[in-house]
Amino acid sequence: MSLKIVKTLALDFTREAPLEYIFVKAGDKDSRILDITPLNSGLAYALPEGVKVVFAAKKPDKTEILNDATVNTATGHIEVTLSEQTLAAEGILVCEVGLYSAAGEFLSSQHFYLKASPFALTDVESSNEYNSLVVALLAVDAKVREAEGEIADTKAATNAANAAAKSANDAAALANTKAALADEKATEADNVNISATATETGADITVTDRHGVKTTVHIDTLTAVKTWEDVRNAVRLGIAPTLFPVGYEFNVERAGSGTITFVVRGHNHHAAANKKLSHTMTLEMKYVYGSSSAYKGLVFDATEALYYAETELPAGTYNFTLLSGYDTTYGGGKTLSFTLSNPVPAGGVIMFPWAYNTQSTATKISTYASNAATSAIESVSVTEGASGTSLGTADGNTPNMNHSHRIRYGSNNYAQSALRQWLNSDAARGAVWTPQTIFDRPPSWHTGTDAAYAGFMNGLEEEFLAVVQPAVIPCRTNSIFEVNSLDGTEFAINQTYELEDKFFLLSRPEIYGTWDSTTYKDGELLEYYEGLTTAELKKFDSFGSARSCWLRSPYPSHASYERLVNTDGALTNYYANYSNGAAAACIIA
Repeated sequence: MSLKIVKTLALDFTREAPLEYIFVKAGDKDSRILDITPLNSGLAYALPEGVKVVFAAKKPDKTEILNDATVNTATGHIEVTLSEQTLAAEGILVCEVGLYSAAGEFLSSQHFYLKASPFALTDVESSNEYNSLVVALLAVDAKVREAEGEIADTKAATNAANAAAKSANDAAALANTKAALADEKATEADNVNISATATETGADITVTDRHGVKTTVHIDTLTAVKTWEDVRNAVRLGIAPTLFPVGYEFNVERAGSGTITFVVRGHNHHAAANKKLSHTMTLEMKYVYGSSSAYKGLVFDATEALYYAETELPAGTYNFTLLSGYDTTYGGGKTLSFTLSNPVPAGGVIMFPWAYNTQSTATKISTYASNAATSAIESVSVTEGASGTSLGTADGNTPNMNHSHRIRYGSNNYAQSALRQWLNSDAARGAVWTPQTIFDRPPSWHTGTDAAYAGFMNGLEEEFLAVVQPAVIPCRTNSIFEVNSLDGTEFAINQTYELEDKFFLLSRPEIYGTWDSTTYKDGELLEYYEGLTTAELKKFDSFGSARSCWLRSPYPSHASYERLVNTDGALTNYYANYSNGAAAACIIA
């Protein structure tokens, strides 16, 4: 049986009329609940959507309480559970509730009073309790807005900050906010210092103002950090390494996939694309992707087209030559001819999906009206020989002719990959992929019926997505063959480049600490992976099976091989058109 006593009362946000005492008992713990009806000049006050509510109290011994309250969405009432520390001292408590909007606005209610009668058996020592991050993190929000030029009236901002700090008499927030806002000169704000020291339950946050005055507030991780907004604000304060050390786990809900566990892999490692955000926290999925019932592998990139028809290719006989010296056991280097009964329209493609350990002469030609089309115009056999018009050699040196590596096994260019599109899409199944190059073709998961292959962001918690910031992702190309993107982005072999993505794969050096070439670095070792053995680098699905897991690093001496974590934890590589596990990474900033 639950021991809960509910006391109803009405609080007005425009009046200061005295209320009768609410009688409580010192020593009670989480058993007394205040059910508060918010009023505006005596009329019902509907709280704005997304408003954050805190309960503030000053106890008879002058210690303070600043705790989160909740809003009952069904009734619109504010609900406050009186903690053990709230009722730790007998006597009169002066109380109020405060409302905070996402824009940093603050509104406080009229005062009300709790009268805590003595309890003979209590031995709880009364102390300050700050289980809400709202006031403690007000300063960092103000500093970010100032940096982005969003504070037009520093005097008004200072007044609002003073009012917020007054509600809990929180000297730390007041000193920090005044230092950040009272003076229009940015150099004054830069003199504010925030540091954190780990404790068993969270961290002690010390704010040093521009005059050198230090004030410390304790933040309890379990009770104070309740939302993703709280997590983001802790990152922006620079206290995330203390509150959320490397290895700390967060759970995120995704419709259709259940719970996804993210693990902290590093702090201040990946830079945010927004240069004004100086602190970041890197997360990676603990388990490779899957639904609530099964592991789900993903093709990195599909088998690509052999030829792109820049203009219409008439019906007739044609020939092409495969890359010299490449897989000669299975027909590499041969010249093959074929006859088309139907023209290939401008923008159409020719496919030659020469499979592993399959003779090239046993592979059929198929034509398509576009590189996104999935129904073939026709399929015809090939014969060895040079009959008809030559389309060129599949070595990457003939215009509109692809490289032999990619007509078999897809592309290892991460920027153009199908997997990158999936990671950063919130589209429904079948609407995730679009062609990135003239040779690009749809991956198997795009054309399938499994709803699990909706874009990765589809169904993720909105609060979580709101705090994930685009990260600057270092990448590299291979040393064999590259082609420009349809959007005009140019790529060359042996090139480093940067992407700005919300979700991404980790690279070889970020897990293994080594590069294929120190000239073309695509990342640095993450803190979490320092000193781990090969066996400790294994990736698993949520059902306990070891899985190969894609990395974003290409195997540079091939145009199709992509780096991945093998099932034994060792670094390896495999064809891009094969299905393997994927573990999404992101940053909070």
